[in-house]
Amino acid sequence: MKTFLQRVALGVAFIGLAGCNSLTGDALDTLHVAVFGPESQISIAQVEAIDAPVLLANLGVAEALLVSPGRGVGLSEWHGRTEMLLTHHGRLVQTAGLPVDVIAPLAADDPFMTGLHAVADGQEITRLVDYPAQYRTGLPQHARYKRGKVESINFMGRDHQLLRVDEYIRMPELNFHARNQYWVEPDTGLVRRSIQHFSPELPPLILTLAKVEGGAP
Repeated sequence: MKTFLQRVALGVAFIGLAGCNSLTGDALDTLHVAVFGPESQISIAQVEAIDAPVLLANLGVAEALLVSPGRGVGLSEWHGRTEMLLTHHGRLVQTAGLPVDVIAPLAADDPFMTGLHAVADGQEITRLVDYPAQYRTGLPQHARYKRGKVESINFMGRDHQLLRVDEYIRMPELNFHARNQYWVEPDTGLVRRSIQHFSPELPPLILTLAKVEGGAP
């Protein structure tokens, strides 16, 4: 199984949702997964050609386009050719096919459940995180939230006015702490872009919800 980082070494590969009729052959042939340098190889036209929710993912210098067979909101599976990400209200809760895979379900009182647009400044919660391949299970992850301001974030050729929420996480057992950032729709709490640290061994995963339910940008 090739990972994001392994594909960078190979140069160029392609991804898509196997068996998904909404992906045309032409679209699959032009979806570049790996990219060297700062310029994205995934165009607006390629995203718009897919009649399904689309999530763009960046891990270090590697780039991927993932497609959801469902609505793309709430609890959503996102598939590439060899990777799967599971997000829950925009937060990464499970991965498969990455250099380090994680299982980190939301807590019962998680602010993502009710929408980050409503999170209180200073709110704190604790989740339990597993790294299955490393035989590490039930590791506490403590999170604290800070509300930011509405910022203009550009993607899909448009400026989106989104509320930024910072999430400060710490995992004492791993001596790991980081700041995650989420940009959410102020009226709905839908996470449209995020920078999420999920392992001390990897760079942050940058996710952009390029298309939502119904294929709307």
